Amino acid sequence: MRRITIVAAAVSAAAVSLYGLSAGTANAKSTSAIAVAHSSSAVRGTPTVFPHALCGTGEGTWTSDGITAQNGAPTNPSLNTWGAKQVKCQTGLTVNQIVVDGYPNQAVNMNFNIQVFKKTRAFNTVRYTKDPQPNDAKHSLCTYSDAPGTFAAAGVTGAQWSINLPTSCHIRKKIARKGVFFALQADFDQAGGQWFWATQTTADVPNEADWADTQNLFGLGCISFAKPPAGSDIGANKDMQDCLFSGDNGEHDFIMVLN
Repeated sequence: MRRITIVAAAVSAAAVSLYGLSAGTANAKSTSAIAVAHSSSAVRGTPTVFPHALCGTGEGTWTSDGITAQNGAPTNPSLNTWGAKQVKCQTGLTVNQIVVDGYPNQAVNMNFNIQVFKKTRAFNTVRYTKDPQPNDAKHSLCTYSDAPGTFAAAGVTGAQWSINLPTSCHIRKKIARKGVFFALQADFDQAGGQWFWATQTTADVPNEADWADTQNLFGLGCISFAKPPAGSDIGANKDMQDCLFSGDNGEHDFIMVLN
């Protein structure tokens, strides 16, 4: 697997949380720090059993990798990235809780922004024809701002957040069967630095998770998921796994459980 670390311009010194990250994944520059999009950690935990998990979601095999997904405002508004994971369900879907694994470099409660999008296959990407994308050109099915996430030293990474939604997210059977994307980002300031959404293997090609860097801090042009004319995989030559950082073999996916 290719090992890729994308660095961005200097942001405030708090922008990178170094605890638990492998050497070389974050770099300091004078009084500022260099933000990174992709990083790795050797720390491992114990898988959590979710007896009531929806749509086959669960913790898979952790890749020891993660991708930054956080809202940096107000201290670092340029650091505004989203991760998105596709879920398919044979029935209608009612979600009350989302559980995500992150890196063991934070051990605090934090809020999350969450959006749920329909899938679009309207666009071709560098690698795939009609590649599934979160359709952020349309309105979201469910939107939550500052939903509280409770930390636990649990899960395959040893760092897990349970996000209890303030209201249930209801998705009709017809839409759920086609596939929907759950996009989220953590609160940067509450995290005390960058938050990395842990990845697992493998997703069915080409259904791997996706990523958006709304301010183009990392220079890949991934300013949205699928919104024309400059969505995450549309237009310029995207060689970073359609703006997801992993190798060409063995598609990676975010660790997320729906309850």
